[in-house]
Amino acid sequence: MMRHERRFTGLVPLACLLLLATAVAAAPVDELSSTFGDTLRIPGEGVLTGLAQAGGDTLATLDVMPDSLSASGLREVRLVLRDSLGAVLLAADFSGVLDRTLAWDGESFWSCGDAADGSSILYKIVPDTLEVDSTVALVVEDAFTAPGHHPAGLAWDGRFLWLTDRDSGRVDRFDPEVDEFTRAVAAPAFSPWGLAWDGTRHWLTDSGTGRLYRLVGGRLRWDAVVAADTFLFRGRDVLLWHDGVDLRCLVEGARDAVKIEIGP
Repeated sequence: MMRHERRFTGLVPLACLLLLATAVAAAPVDELSSTFGDTLRIPGEGVLTGLAQAGGDTLATLDVMPDSLSASGLREVRLVLRDSLGAVLLAADFSGVLDRTLAWDGESFWSCGDAADGSSILYKIVPDTLEVDSTVALVVEDAFTAPGHHPAGLAWDGRFLWLTDRDSGRVDRFDPEVDEFTRAVAAPAFSPWGLAWDGTRHWLTDSGTGRLYRLVGGRLRWDAVVAADTFLFRGRDVLLWHDGVDLRCLVEGARDAVKIEIGP
């Protein structure tokens, strides 16, 4: 049986809030075009709220089952690991803990959920071998209070985790080396949602404007936006996922990951 361990550590430093208050979004220097490529069907059922590539051939999904209840009586949420052929390697019930977004840092999964007091929690989840029968389970190792109230997208850039927050219109940086949120950056628009790192830059979708933005550098400077006539999903939540080769998007409620090809 999976155990849940919750430990809440420091809140956002004051310096982080001051950075956000003084941040000024730079005007984009480029307008890019995009085309949609092949579609990859993500295996599983339910509403897909998080997606991460965990190694070259392991795909992790966060699946919410809106019409079913877990043994705890809460809406069922599963974190599922599958191989390249779609076979389930490991599945864990995180009902009442996780709710949306998923990232993999090479050793641990990260995801978010909502606490009873209205705050949002960033969870660190690790594979753990149970002493009883030596089976492997996914276990919450640590938990941190998030700065905002509606985290939506997570991306790991090889050093930091970046977390979008739809309600505050910002992107918060979490440093796993010190277990703290250490920076807040104003998003290009007012309702940031999907976030992905392509190995060089971050890409961000906004549910309000429906646009796709490119962010660069350690302060996530907005330097380009994709033309609205080639990418526009106004009023819809769009997940972003980089599968190690291509940038892909999933419109809310869908399990089809569509390749996005960016042009000049």
